[in-house]
Amino acid sequence: MAKGLDVGTMNILSSRQDGDETVFVQQRNSFVEIEYSDMAEQMLARSDVLHIKKDDKVYVVGDDALNFANIFNRETRRPMQHGILSSDEQSAIPMIKLIIEQVVGDPAYEGEKLYFSSPADPVDDDLSTLYHEKTVESFLTAQGYDAEPINEGMAVIYSELADQNFTGLGISFGAGMTNVCLAYYAVPVMTFSIARGGDWIDQQAARATGTAVDKVTSIKEDDFELDFTTDIGGVEGALSIYYENLLDYVIQNVVTEVDEEDVEEGLDVPVVVTGGTASPDGFEALFENHLNNASLPFNVSGVRRAREPLHSVARGALVAARSDEDEAAARADAAEEREPVE
Repeated sequence: MAKGLDVGTMNILSSRQDGDETVFVQQRNSFVEIEYSDMAEQMLARSDVLHIKKDDKVYVVGDDALNFANIFNRETRRPMQHGILSSDEQSAIPMIKLIIEQVVGDPAYEGEKLYFSSPADPVDDDLSTLYHEKTVESFLTAQGYDAEPINEGMAVIYSELADQNFTGLGISFGAGMTNVCLAYYAVPVMTFSIARGGDWIDQQAARATGTAVDKVTSIKEDDFELDFTTDIGGVEGALSIYYENLLDYVIQNVVTEVDEEDVEEGLDVPVVVTGGTASPDGFEALFENHLNNASLPFNVSGVRRAREPLHSVARGALVAARSDEDEAAARADAAEEREPVE
């Protein structure tokens, strides 16, 4: 047994193998604060709503947070910002700890291998991901897991590029960050992130149109398409503009960060994109068009979206965890065979 975990700004997902099927468990990475009362807590407990009582407040966590925010006309809050634990949110650590525990559950045995996604340090911001990574690792270790981080972009390659010998460019377009990894035969030669993602698109579109950010997010998640048939002036038109801007910004940083000495001349590189921000129809066609118009130090053989964009990082983390467990088992078997027979 082994597990994978995608610790995303918008959603947290775990993955495990059950026979031939990969099983995912997901919770929205958010919470909402409501006034405490005995009746409210009893109602939440009876309804199996994920929540924490703290002082005179009750915090509804995960998928139910959005529903309660709409009922009480409040904004949801998030434990993470820009892809890492939010330094502005005092309740971030207990909230994300509860969500992670709910999503991964108890290990099947002490020391079960678990790989969790971690972003690279962004090239366009002085944010450090170390505190975030070590905090998540400590949660999982305390639960009894043998936990290790995996770069989010590398997890995409493990998930989607087995048929290409784990060679290609994997890009995870998340809510808080965009993570990029170029790998040859499962060896990463370039990893970086930028501090822009779906949240940045939503915030810019909201500011441009005078619309609440939560409303913009809802519009984006509800059948929004990058087909450029929407008239400029509305929210969907603004979303399209900032989507294009984000793609150009990602490509600009790929050109800056890739070392031409690490790129085999004439190599055709498959590109796979994933993450909630990459979900709208038309995303991969738009990205391929922009890549073809850029001065890249390698050829792009095509752009494809992950089979299940929301599950891709968690699936890739699981592939890495299972591979690690298989290698450990093989080493143990080899060591046992070498032991002298008395």
